[in-house]
Amino acid sequence: MTAAIQCPKNRITLRFGANSPSVREMQKALNLRLVQMDTITKHPLRIVVSGYFDKETQNAVKYLQGLAFLPIDGIVGLETWAYICEGAASLPTLSLGCSGLSVKSVQQALKDSIFYTGTVDGIFGLKTIQAVRDFQIDHRLIADGIIGELTWNALSHLESHAIRCSTNAFTYFGSVKYLAI
Repeated sequence: MTAAIQCPKNRITLRFGANSPSVREMQKALNLRLVQMDTITKHPLRIVVSGYFDKETQNAVKYLQGLAFLPIDGIVGLETWAYICEGAASLPTLSLGCSGLSVKSVQQALKDSIFYTGTVDGIFGLKTIQAVRDFQIDHRLIADGIIGELTWNALSHLESHAIRCSTNAFTYFGSVKYLAI
């Protein structure tokens, strides 16, 4: 399970160009969540906590959104705030009959990791259930074919998924820690 991170009670939508104490609080919490999630780099991604929502912060938010199977827009809205603060517990339970972008993202992550051989169509059908079960068995989880908190957490740590998410991430030099795969 992912640990909850202390976050501000007033979670306003934050985006590129914002400059406020709320951005500072989000940056602190984002750094903590990224450290918990990073499984592929020698030096976990950390951003400067400045209170200014700059390009570095936007790219880090996009990276987190990708890892968390959220829509990638670089904006810290309700879903992104929830993931930063509560981790995988904030994600929906997915099972037979579900459909949409989350299912499609999971199918792609499972396909990249050789668990899923079906079409990446965003429909949680029998092939998706079997791929999820195989993934759960491989990761010593209860093999029920349902994506809940523990399965979300394990999926977000898949190396192939993290590498895919990092393709749109960034490399910084100088005083900022960099993402190096």
